[in-house]
Amino acid sequence: MKILTGEDIRQADLHTIENEPVSSLDLMERAAVALADEIVSEDRVKCACICEGGETSCACQCADTAVCNGKKTSRVCPCAGADAVPDYVIFVGKGNNGGDGLAVARLLAQKYGSSRRVSVVTVGHESRLSEECKANLERLPSSVRKYVFHEGKVLGSYDGLFNRNTVIVDALLGTGVRGAVKDPVSSAVRLVNSVSSLCREVISIDMPSGLPTEPEDGHPCDFVAADRTIAIEFPKLSQLLPETGKYAGRLSVVHIGLDRDFIKEAVSGYEAVDADMIRSLLKPRNEFDNKGTHGHALVIAGSCGMTGAAVLSTGAALKSGCGLVTVRIPGQERHVIHITHPSAIVSCDPSSVFSSLPDNLSRYSSVAAGPGLGQKHESVQALGALLDFFSGGNCRTFARTGAFEPHIKTLVLDADALNIISAHPEMLRKIPAGTVLTPHIGELARLLKAALASGFISAGDVTESIAAGAAVHVRHDIPGSLYPWQNDMHKIMLVRALSRKLSSITVVKGAHTMICIPDGKCFFNMTGNPGMAKGGSGDILTGLIAGLAARGYDSIASAIIGVWFHGRAGDCAAALKGLESMNASDILNALKIE
Repeated sequence: MKILTGEDIRQADLHTIENEPVSSLDLMERAAVALADEIVSEDRVKCACICEGGETSCACQCADTAVCNGKKTSRVCPCAGADAVPDYVIFVGKGNNGGDGLAVARLLAQKYGSSRRVSVVTVGHESRLSEECKANLERLPSSVRKYVFHEGKVLGSYDGLFNRNTVIVDALLGTGVRGAVKDPVSSAVRLVNSVSSLCREVISIDMPSGLPTEPEDGHPCDFVAADRTIAIEFPKLSQLLPETGKYAGRLSVVHIGLDRDFIKEAVSGYEAVDADMIRSLLKPRNEFDNKGTHGHALVIAGSCGMTGAAVLSTGAALKSGCGLVTVRIPGQERHVIHITHPSAIVSCDPSSVFSSLPDNLSRYSSVAAGPGLGQKHESVQALGALLDFFSGGNCRTFARTGAFEPHIKTLVLDADALNIISAHPEMLRKIPAGTVLTPHIGELARLLKAALASGFISAGDVTESIAAGAAVHVRHDIPGSLYPWQNDMHKIMLVRALSRKLSSITVVKGAHTMICIPDGKCFFNMTGNPGMAKGGSGDILTGLIAGLAARGYDSIASAIIGVWFHGRAGDCAAALKGLESMNASDILNALKIE
C-alpha cells in the first residue's frame, strides 16, 4: 500500500471524481460510511477480561480498560447501565475533513437514534464552510445537537458535553495543512487536547488536526493528540514516524474506492506493509518438497549468560518454514538448545564466546549473526572471518537495480555483530551486497556515527538519498545529542545513504518498523504494538528473517515478510497476555507463517 503525499492524495480524489465519475459529495459519503463503521467497530469487539468491579460479572466480559488484538481500548461493560454507551462530539472545520465529520455525525445519529447523544461543534462561521460541508450540515437530523466554537469557546449551553463516556471525533483539518494552524482552529485544537483526559477517547479523521502529512516543523500544541486515527485510503508518513506519529495514536486505514489506476501510477518513495502485500510475496509449499528443498539456516548466537538470545532466534528460524536450522553456540551451553529446540542441529564453538566458524560454511543457505554474542576480541576476529567469507563471493549478488541473482546465501546481522562493526568501522567495507541489517535505534545510532566518522558515508551520499525520496526539511538549530540525526526525516536520509552504499537492506526496529532497501524506497510495517519493546523481541526477528532467506526468499522479501509476521505475533501475544505482561517467549509462541 503506497504512502502518498498530501498533494498526490488531492489529485487522486480529483481523478476519481472526474473519471469514475462520482460527485465530490457522493465520494464524501463513501468516506463517511467507512469512517462511521470504523469509529464504532471497537464497540462490537468482545474480549475475555475483567470488568470494572474486579470480577467477571457479565456474560460479555468487556472491560473499562482492556487490551484487544494488542491495542489499548476503552470500553465500559454494558452491565454498568445506560451511562456506559458512548456519546459522540464531532468537531468540524470548514473544508472536506469537516464535511466528512458532518456526514459521520448524521450516520451515527441514524444508527443509534436517541440511545446515544450525537453533537457537532462547527469551528468558524457557517458562511465559510465548503459547499460539501454546507450540504452535510443541512442533512443533519434534528436529533443532532449543534454548537458553534467562537473566540476560543463553545457557544451555548453545553454542560456535560465532555465526560467519561464522550468520544470526541476530530474533523477539523485533513491532509491540506501547510504551516502553522491559525485561530479559530488552533484554539479548538487546544480545547480538544484540554478536555481529552475527561473523555473516553479522541478519534481523528484522516489526520490529527494540525499535523502535516509530511513531517515539518510545528508547535505540538497545534496538533490534536488523538488516541486513534482513521486514515482514509492510505496511511500518511507523519503517522508512522516517532516524532509525529505519537499524535496519531492507534492507526487504522479505511478504503473509499479511489481510482486504482491512478494509485498504481503514482510514484512514491514509501510504502506500508499490509496483508495484501504479504499475500503477494508468500510462496506455496509443493506437495513433493523435502527438507533439502527449503534451505538450511545457520544462527550464530549466544554466549555464556546470554543463551536466551540463541534460544529465541533459533526458535524463530525453526518456525520460518526453512528445512533445517543449525545454531552455532559455545559448547558448554549446547544443552540449552537440545532441551528447548530438539529440532535444531547444534554446532559447538570450543570457546565460551563466538570464536570460530563452523566447518563447511558453504552448505548453509543463510547465516544470521549477532544475538547475545558479546564483543570480546575472539568474537571480533570471528565476525571478521565471517565477513571475509561472504565478501569472497559466497553470497547472493545484489544489483543496484534491486534484482537478486540466486547464489549461495544471505547474511543477517544484528545486535553485537552490528556493535562490533560500529566499533571497527573498517568492517563496513566487508559487508556483502544483499545483507540484512536489523538495528534497534541505539544500534542504528552507533552504526551511523561510525559510518559518518570513518567517511564510509558522506554529505554527498546523504544528498543523493534526498533526491531519491520526498522533499525533506532538516532543522539545524538542534544541539548535539546521542543520535547523529536531527529529526526523523534526517534519520531516513542517513539510513537511505547507508543502504545505498552497502547495497543492503536496513531494518530499523521500532513502532512501524522501517525497511530501507538499496534503491532508497522505505517500507513501514503496519503490525506490532508497544508490548513488543522487551528484551529478546529483536532476536526473534533476526532468526525469522534468516529462516525465510534460507527458505528461498530474497533479502528484501525476507525482511518484509519477517517484520510483518513478527509484528502480527506480537499482536497475538498482546491479545493473550496483555501489553505489559507479554514477553519475547510469548511472541515466539504466537509466531505462525500462513
